[in-house]
Amino acid sequence: MRKLLMAIMVLCAAGQAFALTPIGPPAATLDKGQFAAGFGYSNSKGDVEGTVLGISLTLEDVELDTYMANLVFGIAQDLELQIDLGASSYDDGDYSSSGDFAAGFVLRSTFAETDKVKWGVASSVHWYEASGSGETLGIQWTEKDTWTEIQIAVGPSYTEDRFCLYGGPLMHFINGDVEGTIAGIPVSGDFEEDSMFGGFVGARIEIAKNTELGIEYLMTGSANAVGASILWRF
Repeated sequence: MRKLLMAIMVLCAAGQAFALTPIGPPAATLDKGQFAAGFGYSNSKGDVEGTVLGISLTLEDVELDTYMANLVFGIAQDLELQIDLGASSYDDGDYSSSGDFAAGFVLRSTFAETDKVKWGVASSVHWYEASGSGETLGIQWTEKDTWTEIQIAVGPSYTEDRFCLYGGPLMHFINGDVEGTIAGIPVSGDFEEDSMFGGFVGARIEIAKNTELGIEYLMTGSANAVGASILWRF
């Protein structure tokens, strides 16, 4: 019976709505009026809790690759906004997709600062949308997923010459819906994160004038992600 229920969960691709998105330094990095542009890639893997046909299940080891173009604006001396736009690809071992929509923003603010250390808060909201169709166990199915990911991170950013190291605790939330059909019969459900508490650590290094290369690792109790990025300041 459980295998049948898990098949229904896969058919509806509720596990597709999984993300753990790199958030960058928690404190503002740009001066007022300054802007930057870049590109980031991340790979996340973890578990998602879902409810389909009134049945609660957990889909394990869902993997998501995300590709985002980034624009960052210095709103004030201690406040900056990052806009993200891109696509993602999904794989749960039984089903995969690519070219799915992904977009969002990150707001960073600095609340304390010393000579080399900035303390700040980063809040991010990202939206994902995906759809697909296929056949499992001889049954035709279609699905459409939409979900929102919210992250709140706080911590220090330590800067020494051309190198920046940052990290701290993280809160991670997912809220989404899935609609689909199984053999032409409408099916719907919802899903959320399996664990909301975690942490992150990352680094940026200036590899050329006004050009930074970054790497970041994030984790919660049931998920982890690694990301890499490049950023040009103007």
